[in-house]
Amino acid sequence: MPDLPKDITDVDKIDPVQGESKTSVPDQNAFKEQMQQADTNPAQKGKAPSPMDIANTSKIAPNSPPTLDQVQSQMNSVSGSLGDIKNQLHTKNLKLKSSEKYLIRKKLGNANDHLKHAAKNVGVDNEDDEGYDAKLGRSKNPIARFLSMVSDGQHQMVQAAQSINKLNSDGKSINPGQLLLVQIKLQKAQQELNYTTVILGNATSMIKTLMNTQI
Repeated sequence: MPDLPKDITDVDKIDPVQGESKTSVPDQNAFKEQMQQADTNPAQKGKAPSPMDIANTSKIAPNSPPTLDQVQSQMNSVSGSLGDIKNQLHTKNLKLKSSEKYLIRKKLGNANDHLKHAAKNVGVDNEDDEGYDAKLGRSKNPIARFLSMVSDGQHQMVQAAQSINKLNSDGKSINPGQLLLVQIKLQKAQQELNYTTVILGNATSMIKTLMNTQI
């Protein structure tokens, strides 16, 4: 037991407790790094990561540098999704709610923006591309507008595939960091298209149910 000074109010005279002379000081640099990571990661800002967040990070961060063949395979998958959406939009008597029209327009618009950036990063010159609005003349028919948006996305993928084929035939390649950006854009576009497919799938399934009921 250490000797206490007569004047207990004078804390400076109190002997340090044995075994407590060495105190652990938090690593301020490590703390700053964790705070910076929390700022850049929305999943750490007061909420747990969602299954979609986990899926996104696992798909967008490959262990090895991407290749042109891998990117082309992704483009083929996106083109397939665009084709499926086009078939859904051609469903006879298709009627969409206002909320569905809004979501589809937004999702297809986002997808086309991602596809345009992906195509540009593999050498496609699409700066002068008029886009689906100008091509369609701002039609008031939502189905026609959506079909035009899908066609625009397919056009971007065709041009991108042609650019990759030319790079392969010329024995050229693209910076791995740039290819990774292409993969990210394609992945984001695929997510938007998947969401669109679900919306249209619900709408078309209701039409089929009504037709079967009438029969």
